[in-house]
Amino acid sequence: MIYFFICSTIWGLTWIAIKNQFHAVDSNVAVFYRFIVASLILFAWVKIRKLPLKYSREQHYNFAAQGFFMFCLNYLLTYWASHLAPSALVALAFTSLIFFNMFGGHFFYKLKIERKVFMGAFISFLGMGFISYNELTSYSLHPTSIIGFIISLIATVSASAGNLVSLANREKKIPIASNNAWGMLYGAGLTLIYCLITQRSFVIHTFDQTFVLSFIYLSIFGTIISFGSYLKLIELMGPSKAAFTSVVSPVIAVGVSLIFENLPLTVYLVLGIIFCLTGNVVALINPYQFRLKKYAN
Repeated sequence: MIYFFICSTIWGLTWIAIKNQFHAVDSNVAVFYRFIVASLILFAWVKIRKLPLKYSREQHYNFAAQGFFMFCLNYLLTYWASHLAPSALVALAFTSLIFFNMFGGHFFYKLKIERKVFMGAFISFLGMGFISYNELTSYSLHPTSIIGFIISLIATVSASAGNLVSLANREKKIPIASNNAWGMLYGAGLTLIYCLITQRSFVIHTFDQTFVLSFIYLSIFGTIISFGSYLKLIELMGPSKAAFTSVVSPVIAVGVSLIFENLPLTVYLVLGIIFCLTGNVVALINPYQFRLKKYAN
């Protein structure tokens, strides 16, 4: 569970860090800078650890596919959606990652759909619904919000595709650091192409403390450490259970807002947090392990 805790906690804090980037640089260019720096650091780490870096052309196709879906399209669409819709709708859409991973894993890898995981996902989705409704009551929704929500769903499908490709890479015993180094490099390269085509500005307008600290956090913790832990989580728990981090991280983000941003505590927020945590318990906790411990004593 340590990998689950690492991913959920780190990604729960990235929402604030991402917001602290936008005053200094174009959001799409920020994605490129984030993943190119992370990939270079990972390549250095792989070199130090003397892990393999040479792979076949076919494997590079897989790295490129993972980079496109997980580290490029997913983030470009999510940032685009964030400009069109409230963050609550974006977070709600991303919760569906559980279902996309569940059915995608079953269709492509014949992974069993566990009843308790499905039920936990449904309960968690309801919880995110309460949290989203709480935020939406503060907005007068514009028609573009629906477009933003749809874009968020497409981004989630892209993230799920990247998850499933990474699972194929892990089945080939490719070290996670090597896998992510190549995947992030391809993702950064494809993002660079997009930014050049759309004529984005690569100028960083300010290197103030807020930007620098948030960039370091996003590159090292929010990318290298979190994605390394997440792929390990997929390997250990499967893509369906690993995707429950998409439920816990928004709950942590809400907790941070309650403490540091004076977010009002409402009935809907309380219900949402209870449902989200209950869904995780239902899906991830095995009651039999406690029974076995009881009888072992």
